[in-house]
Amino acid sequence: MSSVKEVKKMDVQVPMSHYLDEKYISLERYISYFYQIDSIRNCEPQSVLIIGVGDDVVPMFLRKANYTVTTIDIDQELHPDVVADVRYMPFDNGSYDIVCAFQVLEHLPYKEFEGIIKELHRVSKKNVIISVPHRRTGFEIIIKFPFIRSLLHKDFIRFALRFPVKFQGFESSGQHYWEIDWFTTKLKKVRTDMGKYFTITEETTPVLDPYRRFFILRKKTM
Repeated sequence: MSSVKEVKKMDVQVPMSHYLDEKYISLERYISYFYQIDSIRNCEPQSVLIIGVGDDVVPMFLRKANYTVTTIDIDQELHPDVVADVRYMPFDNGSYDIVCAFQVLEHLPYKEFEGIIKELHRVSKKNVIISVPHRRTGFEIIIKFPFIRSLLHKDFIRFALRFPVKFQGFESSGQHYWEIDWFTTKLKKVRTDMGKYFTITEETTPVLDPYRRFFILRKKTM
């Protein structure tokens, strides 16, 4: 499937070469990919819309696992199925069982966040999964031992302490307009704006990757 839709003028912030840089390919990022794939599978969709192609790892895996996947991006060089803007997606209401936006929405000003959430609500049939940066610092301890799954029905024991940190570097990075923190865009505000259109059924941060915060959303009837 490959089609190019008319897209409103919007600068491409991240060149294709960025996704092949050694700094981009990290353990934490691939842990995030597991959480993306696992969250999608748990929702048991037939059709999946992924906003933002990135390095194409997750869409490629899902297609090999026989999911019907459509990708959308403003950057034609990334070869998405549809070239379009997340704010004005060229799809009918309820076109996809699940709509995913992983580390995408922070690339647009927060004043547009609620409008984008409304658009995700329109296009999704049931679920939406979003991950966005959550700027914090802290400590994390992971404990794993033989037979832990048999004894505790989990893969590991996790202890974490998180502390707020004020970091304005993203404002001059040329990529992120905002990140969740304690000073500018608070978590409570993000939850409230999502809650106007969705029920937050699950919220988590990946092990060893507290920077990415995942929200599993169920569509509300409006």
